[in-house]
Formats: sequence, structure tokens, C-alpha cells
Amino acid sequence: MIWKLMKKELKEFLKTGKIYVLLFSLLFFGISSPIIAKFTPEIIESLVKNQEMQGLIIQLPPPTWKDAFMQFFKNLNQIVFLIIVLLFIGSISEEKNKNTASIFIALGIDRKKWILSKFLFQIIITYTFLLVSFIACTYYTYFLFSKFPIQNSLSAMLLYFIYIFFILSLIIFSSSLGNNFIQSAGIFLGIFIIFNLLSIFPNMDPYNPMSLSSLQNEWILKSVIWKDALKNITFTLIYSFILLISGIISFERQEL
Repeated sequence: MIWKLMKKELKEFLKTGKIYVLLFSLLFFGISSPIIAKFTPEIIESLVKNQEMQGLIIQLPPPTWKDAFMQFFKNLNQIVFLIIVLLFIGSISEEKNKNTASIFIALGIDRKKWILSKFLFQIIITYTFLLVSFIACTYYTYFLFSKFPIQNSLSAMLLYFIYIFFILSLIIFSSSLGNNFIQSAGIFLGIFIIFNLLSIFPNMDPYNPMSLSSLQNEWILKSVIWKDALKNITFTLIYSFILLISGIISFERQEL
């Protein structure tokens, strides 16, 4: 049943074109990040040589593979994050708003399986396209910089996978509570802001999913130390399952 519901989600994403938005945006940032990192210093240098900027001296270190992946993860944590939220935040609430959710439930489809099918579809499609984007970034980084340590970049990518698992769980929770896109987005934003405000307190970092992004940068720039991330990963996964289960329980208690 879950597999059939996931196929229905795929057909809907193909019909609306959302799947192409996610794929092409991730491909774009996977390819463009190494290129931007490689040629940005040259662009700045050419600007400095303009007559209007004579006398201005700007010294930039030569770009490395680290700059490529720093740019890549910056795009993932900002623009791609926003795209994922906008694409998926109405996955449940909009179906409630259009009364299609009540039709599925009236047909005897289990509510829990209906929610899980949406979550699993979002996980599979997002992880697949993220992997394609990472491979593209890896290829062009190697092509432009001739080398890069696979351990650093792959470990940082695994951290991002865990972070996205949390984000998708929060999306499912928010969408199951909200009755339309706006309500779901408001719930998501409120919880997301709370976790970001916790970043003010450094002693809360090991328990805060938001600090995974700083660990990504640290692992790219320095070295990979999984021991330092274990507590953060553990609590991120705990929050994720709590949100997912809470979303399912909330949806099961709603009158559609």
C-alpha cells in the first residue's frame, strides 16, 4: 500500500513539475559551486584593474577544493533548503484544504501509511537528487582543482543528509497540523526560529540540529572527527522521530 501511495506522489510531482525544479536546482548548484569558487578571485582581480578602482590592492589566496565545497554547502543550507521547504510544506495541508485527504481516508486508506508514504517519498527523492548534485560537485571540483579528500566532503554530505532528515520530519509535522500552505509554513517557521535562537547558547550546540551546518564547514576546512558529532546526530534523529510520530498522531486524531 505504501509503495502504491508513493507512486501516486511521484505522478503528482511529475504532473506539477516540482520534481524538475528540485532536480535542476540541485544540479545547478552542484555544477556551479566549483566554477564560482575557481573563478571568483579572477573576476575580482579584473574588477580591481578597472580605471575606477586604480590604487586599490586586494590580495586573495588561490582557490582550493575547500572553497568549492564551502560554496556548495552554503548553497545547500540556504537556497536548496528554501526550495525543499516550499516544495514539500503543503504536501499534507493542501490535500486537507482541497478535501482530497478526506477522499483517500474514505476509501479505507490507513492514515499512518498515507503520512509515511509522503515522508518516504520526500526522503528518497531528496536524497537521490542530493547525491546526484554531490557527484556533480565532486567531478567538477576534481576537474578544476585536480584533487580533493573524499573523506572530508563525503562526511560533510552525510551530516547534511541527517540535517535534511530532520527538516523533512519537521515539514511533515507542520503540514499535518496546518490546514493550508500558510498555516503549515507558519508552524514550520516558528519551530525553525526556536532552534535557531538556541544557537545563541553555545552549551546547547550538541543538542541543536542547526549546529550541523557549522560542523560541515569545520570538517571541510579541518578534519573529520565523528566523535564530536555523535551527540548532535543522536539528538537530531531523536527530534526527527518525535516530530514524525507527533505528526502521525495529530493527523489520526483530526476530523476530515
